[in-house]
Amino acid sequence: NSCININISPHSTGYELEQLIQEKLNLHDQNIKMICSGRMIQLNEQLQTQNIRTNGTILVIAVPKSAIAATTSDIQTLNLIQAVKEATNILHENSRQAANSNRYQLRITDQQGRELTALSDDEQHSLMLAMTLHEKGRSFLRQRDYLSALALFSEADNEFRQCSSQMLNSVDNWGLLNLDIVWCYLCMQNVNDLQDAAERLMKCDTCFVKVYGNSFQRLKALQKDGMGHMVLFVRLHLLQAIVAYHAGRKTDAKNFLGMAEEEARMMRIDPEKLTQIMLMGYTTKEARRGLRSAQGNIDQAVEFIIENRRLREERHREEEAREEEERIQRRYGLTENGQKINITYLQQLQSMGYPRRACVEALKQSNNRLEEASEMLLTNLDTLITASRVAKRDNEDDDDQETELMEDATHIPQLIALGAEFEEARALLEIYGNRLERAVEELLQKAQDSYETMHEHNDPSLFARARTAVEKRMAKKIRLDEQSAADQQRRTTLETIVPDLLRSSMETDDTNTDSQTNNGGSDDYLDLLLDEEETFIRDYRQRLVDDGYW
Repeated sequence: NSCININISPHSTGYELEQLIQEKLNLHDQNIKMICSGRMIQLNEQLQTQNIRTNGTILVIAVPKSAIAATTSDIQTLNLIQAVKEATNILHENSRQAANSNRYQLRITDQQGRELTALSDDEQHSLMLAMTLHEKGRSFLRQRDYLSALALFSEADNEFRQCSSQMLNSVDNWGLLNLDIVWCYLCMQNVNDLQDAAERLMKCDTCFVKVYGNSFQRLKALQKDGMGHMVLFVRLHLLQAIVAYHAGRKTDAKNFLGMAEEEARMMRIDPEKLTQIMLMGYTTKEARRGLRSAQGNIDQAVEFIIENRRLREERHREEEAREEEERIQRRYGLTENGQKINITYLQQLQSMGYPRRACVEALKQSNNRLEEASEMLLTNLDTLITASRVAKRDNEDDDDQETELMEDATHIPQLIALGAEFEEARALLEIYGNRLERAVEELLQKAQDSYETMHEHNDPSLFARARTAVEKRMAKKIRLDEQSAADQQRRTTLETIVPDLLRSSMETDDTNTDSQTNNGGSDDYLDLLLDEEETFIRDYRQRLVDDGYW
């Protein structure tokens, strides 16, 4: 908490400022991160281009360079930013690939659970990274580790700025981040960044009005939980009052503080009503949010909770259906022109009584043209069934199998009983990965084609194919081992953020889609206890009384 003064030209770079700070504070054996006005100072840019003004305050995080200190919590906090970025990159890449139940995926959705697909890949990546950094920062905020939280919020702020202004004006996440940054300023008692705090609160206010509407009319039109968002305005108006007070605008401070005080009163929960709803089997969080949305009416609060649960279950079912659709599309591959199989058309054709694989083949050959696929099924069903069997065999050969032949004491004797010799039986099982039915099928086919030849000499081509199969299987084992090692590394990296994301699934409030109930990340905001806010309200109310403004 020590403070020093630095004199430096605005034309100097962040690197020169870093060198000066290290010299002044004797930090040559440490790495430092510099934060000004909620943003990380970039080393290769001039200070004046980074909005660093005279009399500005710079927060400095000093981290030891030594190997011994590398195990401390400070270095872990500093390296966490890079770890979060790497983990988010993995999740982003997973979301671009086909659904895989063994991999975590991160998708950006509106509050109805519908994925936002209109975003460019770069914008989606920036928004995903910004939201993840923000959420990880909030985990530190809950622990009251404000400096670490501010470091992550600063990185999130940089990523949000990579998004278009249209996107920033259509989601409340941008406003919530600015609100959190100013809250960190307050809790750290940093009143030197008043200008930045005022600008961020203005952005937050503008964002909330655009997203929620004046007097929450947009939220009220879309969902029953409009009034529940008032807790956000308690904190917003409180912070605006504090900034106005320290800027000398005490009349404005009184007005904002009065608004925050009234809103806090409306959001206050009767403990008896909270207990009564919890005794019905609902959680504390559900009860608190329900009572706030219903303005203290128990019956309406219970109705809200029931409806909220129904919507969550509905979104969960929709998500499961989407994942199943992606699984089917991944299983059957693409059409001839590279499209995914149209699952709706597939279900329609199946409902006519045709075999699923024949329907898939018809859609693939017709490039998802329903009428053409129907005609093909009507006139060339046998051909489609044969083609689908060939495709199925090809897929089975490419599927993940055991990399070594599984010993099965019954398979070889069964093939010998059908006329194969021992080595021949083993070669067939090697070729088909111990799948008995495939080995029997080829054996019977050979017997039908040339029964006498099969028993004069072992077929040389058969053993060559077996050797090739073994080589492919060993190469596959090496590839799978490498993939397993890479997967383990990814899992280790994902441990940085996945617990926080599972705790609070992140959603955006897209103004272009009629958003409904707010679950996941925003629930934490709507579930504020307001104890700290009310303490600050009493403190600054007394200050205004002492100054003769109340």
